[in-house]
Amino acid sequence: MTLQQILARAVGDDAILNGSHVVDFIDDGSKVTAILEDGRRFEGDLLVGADGIWSKVRKTLFGHSEATFSGYTCYTGIADFVPPDIDTVGYRVFLGHKQYFVSSDVGAGKMQWYAFHKEEAGGTDPENGKKKRLLEIFSGWCENVIDLINATEEEAILRRDIYDRPPTMNWGKGRVTLLGDSVHAMQPNLGQGGCMAIEDGYQLAVELENAWQESVKSGTPMDIVSSLKRYEKERRLRVAIIHGLARMAAIMATTYRPYLGVGLGPLSFLTKLRIPHPGRVGGRFFIMIGMPAMLSWVLGGNSSKLKGRPLSCRLSDKLSRWFEDDDALEEAMGGEWYLFPTSEGNSNSLQPVRLIRDEQRAISVGSRSDPSDSASSLALPMPQISERHATITCKNKAFYLTDLGSEHGTWITDNEGRRYRVPPNFPVRFRPSDVIEFGTDQKAMFRVKVLNTLPYESARRGKQQQQILQAA
Repeated sequence: MTLQQILARAVGDDAILNGSHVVDFIDDGSKVTAILEDGRRFEGDLLVGADGIWSKVRKTLFGHSEATFSGYTCYTGIADFVPPDIDTVGYRVFLGHKQYFVSSDVGAGKMQWYAFHKEEAGGTDPENGKKKRLLEIFSGWCENVIDLINATEEEAILRRDIYDRPPTMNWGKGRVTLLGDSVHAMQPNLGQGGCMAIEDGYQLAVELENAWQESVKSGTPMDIVSSLKRYEKERRLRVAIIHGLARMAAIMATTYRPYLGVGLGPLSFLTKLRIPHPGRVGGRFFIMIGMPAMLSWVLGGNSSKLKGRPLSCRLSDKLSRWFEDDDALEEAMGGEWYLFPTSEGNSNSLQPVRLIRDEQRAISVGSRSDPSDSASSLALPMPQISERHATITCKNKAFYLTDLGSEHGTWITDNEGRRYRVPPNFPVRFRPSDVIEFGTDQKAMFRVKVLNTLPYESARRGKQQQQILQAA
């Protein structure tokens, strides 16, 4: 929206007529007359149909044709939310079987996200029910996804079915041509729909400028028809390739299976063996080897047509930081580490706990708080919590949990769903999204989260209560 506003201001309000739908046009060979829905007519040297996937100009040019449904519905929203690793990771894709989720930093403390779900076209949600349905569809997904959905207001969530249109050989006739989604609407998996329209506009301007300069030199009328044909020829191949790549990305994303057995019905028990799916292995190879080269070509534009301008947007031109493992990514994180009470436990009386990065101090966990240092103790007055149950320490920017020989033990459930007991008197590292359980009665369970802000109302209320207590 911000980019649209910039372009609109540059063009000028007097050149933009909102709510004016072109329903027909007449090309008499010397000029084009556009006919609006309200009966008004406007004349010009050429007509550029940039009226989207359901283009009226395209329909008038070539007749009615159906768009292609992708099989997926997309929810999208913008949240006032800043992930802790925003300085190093601005774009993420989360994959699941017949679902995927994309998040992108759009600046000013906001994140835009897209949630794709396989279902029939034409579905609707009850009033104020989109957020609830999203949380049901993506329940069990990682906290990066759930946090963004929770931080988005209901009215900021939109829903639409995903269609595309295969690009055709003919983009126009005479003094009329097409641009952007009206001729090559593509799936949003590479984020190239709007980008291709911008490239179209650039190439069209180049061809018209060249034709104008030639007419000035030769003293002959400007050959608009030939200019439009050259524009279409220059754009046809690149657009077709990127359209195909967008479809391929959709197939790769929607058929993702992390383990052998996913989607196999009666054989789904094989997922418990954690055998990597062959497609996952091949996908990782492509991402490491082929993706950088492919994205450089997509993002770099048709460089041979830039007339000596310096290349930009290629991956090789930018500073890249590759995180080989989770340790490197964790070290790059900002934000604060918290223990959030989980819904599985009795969390009504529990509040988020902020962990201490000071390596000289430890957080003690027990049934009673330490009177000598109440700021560094977590009191859990519950039956299965020992008086001195565990400690949480920080070393080299990583956090460790040590069980102090408690009777009922301390447990960690990691991102893979593996639950194991922390051995007594031995520090064990835990990571974001892990679940820590003190005892076995599920009354003292916390999920580890790294946040720049607290996205939940319960968390904000808890923080306010702590401030009130401190003031008292």
